Amino acid sequence: MGCSLATGADRAKGARSVRIHPSWVVLGLALLAAGPAAAQARAEPAKVTYRDVERGAWIGSDLGAVYYFDLPGEGAAASWGSVVGVEAGVDLGQWVQLGVLVWGQSVGAPADYKGITDDELDPKRSRGDFQTLLVGGSLRLAFLGLPDENAVDRTFVYARVAGGATFSRPVGIVDEQGAFAAAGLGIEYFTRLRHFSVGLELQGLGLLGKSGNALGVAMLPNLKYTF
Repeated sequence: MGCSLATGADRAKGARSVRIHPSWVVLGLALLAAGPAAAQARAEPAKVTYRDVERGAWIGSDLGAVYYFDLPGEGAAASWGSVVGVEAGVDLGQWVQLGVLVWGQSVGAPADYKGITDDELDPKRSRGDFQTLLVGGSLRLAFLGLPDENAVDRTFVYARVAGGATFSRPVGIVDEQGAFAAAGLGIEYFTRLRHFSVGLELQGLGLLGKSGNALGVAMLPNLKYTF
């Protein structure tokens, strides 16, 4: 039975030789080195730095009480009421704020308070309570900043002046249209929720009209959000 067996040497001679070019080795080592660096770059995003206190455009709300020492017109008497309002403005640095405001007040005057007694101005002979819408602008100037334990100024003491137009109802108790002026002191604290601040303000408030003026004081807690 005739058959032939190839020896190992014969098979080695018939096999093709594979040559590895040196440049392939260099390329492979470079890819192996770059892989961990790229993975680390993806795992560690760039750090974002936030300000401790936001400054810029803001909106706010007020909810408080007002007390008038003496109302104009006949049967003048002291009275008190509530004030609610909204404000919007902008910070000019950390010391100055410019804004606009819309406040509404409801004053509980005595039932025998007659107010304006001119029949032309008060045809319905209105008496007692009245409501007033106040629309105007304001300027706040902070003059004292108090730092927290991390040396960040979060508490500010400020002075404010405001003024604008008034619109009152019912017609005939106080002037239907007039003006208002306000000035006072306040304190504002910028919370660690960096967009929010809370405050408290005490101010003198005057309703000014042709038939007389009403002078009083207002206490206004407030909440503000800075964008």
